[in-house]
Amino acid sequence: MYVIAILSLKGGVGKTTLATNLAAAAHLRGQATILVDLDRQGSSLDWGSARQENSKLAGLAVSKHDRAFSRARLLELAAGRDIAVLDGPPWTGDQSSAAAVAADIVVIPVTPGPFDLWATHETLAELDRADAIREQFGRGPVRRLFVANRCAPRTVLARSAREAMAARGEVAETSISHRVAYPEAASIGESVLTTDPKGAAAAEVLKLFKEIMPATAAPAPAAKPASGGARKKGRGQA
Repeated sequence: MYVIAILSLKGGVGKTTLATNLAAAAHLRGQATILVDLDRQGSSLDWGSARQENSKLAGLAVSKHDRAFSRARLLELAAGRDIAVLDGPPWTGDQSSAAAVAADIVVIPVTPGPFDLWATHETLAELDRADAIREQFGRGPVRRLFVANRCAPRTVLARSAREAMAARGEVAETSISHRVAYPEAASIGESVLTTDPKGAAAAEVLKLFKEIMPATAAPAPAAKPASGGARKKGRGQA
């Protein structure tokens, strides 16, 4: 199983937008996927609830687990899945740390502007603490990938943000633009990949997905879990 954690200790940077669309990309690729909502606000779970029965995302599981999360618990939740996407909370603590310990990659969305950039040092410090825990389990440091999110393309602010992120670590080549297509799709429990699969938003999501999980690292599709279903209600249930 490949685990993608979307983490930032600053709210309002678009974690859930990235998490839902990346989970959709994996599902539409034919991978058995679960999206785990670690935020008390439960936006990813609400997104899954808004989905219609005839959606192309039917079978993409969404689970809320905002307490006492761990890698062992993730393995239980995601049994039989190929990909798990973790939508992290906007605060330090056990949830964020456990997500980073469990992840194969941590995606850190940053919107252009000084406040988000200043806040990244707290996120990186949390990942440093998680890496120390990973070492105890014989796991190497987690890959960290900054993503410029909600950008106005080809602006000085967007360019300066990328330069500032590059000084802190690896930066995705793909930027996610500020587009109305994202909230429009989210409002009906969909992804830009299903509402407008040939649109510009869909293209950038697919490009980012390939950067996060190249084909050479992707596991072969596993058999779909017997339970199926778009989502399961209740805390900690897949």
